Amino acid sequence: MAKADIGVFGSGAWGTALAMTWARKGAQVALWGPFEEEMAQMAATRRHLRLKDVEFPAGLQTSDDPTDAFEAPLWISAMPTQVTPEAWRGLLPRTSQRPELVVHVSKGILQSTHQTLSQALAGVFDVPVGALSGPSFADEVSLGVPTAIVLALPPTVSEERAKALQAQLASEKLRIYLSRDVLGTELCGALKNVLAIAAGLVDGLGLGYNARAALITRGLAEMSRLVEVLGGQPATVMGLAGMGDLLLTATGPQSRNRTFGEKVGKGQSVEAARNALGGQVIEGMFTCEAALDLGREHGLDLPIAAEVLRLLNGERPEEAVRRLMTRSLKSE
Repeated sequence: MAKADIGVFGSGAWGTALAMTWARKGAQVALWGPFEEEMAQMAATRRHLRLKDVEFPAGLQTSDDPTDAFEAPLWISAMPTQVTPEAWRGLLPRTSQRPELVVHVSKGILQSTHQTLSQALAGVFDVPVGALSGPSFADEVSLGVPTAIVLALPPTVSEERAKALQAQLASEKLRIYLSRDVLGTELCGALKNVLAIAAGLVDGLGLGYNARAALITRGLAEMSRLVEVLGGQPATVMGLAGMGDLLLTATGPQSRNRTFGEKVGKGQSVEAARNALGGQVIEGMFTCEAALDLGREHGLDLPIAAEVLRLLNGERPEEAVRRLMTRSLKSE
């Protein structure tokens, strides 16, 4: 293939859906994944196992060899959050090349350090690190369903470069809004997964739409408190990265976190619910304890996240709802 314009590192459904979108627009995209058999199958079938209805555009090439992806001036990191820093520490010694900047598309907070990925990767790369986030299911993006998301870039990226990157990554079906609140964007993307588990619990217990609406609304307030105390912007919480992504993940049937919570609410154990989802990553499980630790460090009460953690530790889901509904009364 011609030299890649974009290198995507991570061959999950989300990274692949974005790679397909950019290749469909006309970019040369090199998609790297670590598993030789999986990448060989994708190269042969020109399809992703979880996005089987869509054939890869001509400009998308897949490989378990990262050489072509390394040559791109823009690197997109699309690996699971908890393994991303270590994966990059293993990848970078394999090349002397470095991109102009890195944009990650993963959602979560690192369990080990309580950092977001931009914070963690700052110690791995010597280039700016941004985030791409918002309400987006991979299957819909791969099909070209209209979607709007946020590209958050640090102030070290000039306004001219930021707008050029925004134009490069946007397409007729993928509308991208520009933000400078990288931390807030990342925190919203992480916390909404915890709240989506709680929303699924409400659905699984059959508590109705009133309860789900209350849960989402109070969850948004919980998200706002933590984002703002950690330095994020209120506008981010009320935008696509915050409220938009929360609404989608807490209500959409494709949401892994919501579906996991629903299965537990219907009586499945945590382990059985995870197995029923085929081993897919449930990021809210990893983020929950880290979010609570961050809240405690800043004197914040995060009651919904606290109940999700109790749920993950095996407590009865009915008890979680009872505790939330019988907390002391207060002003909104």
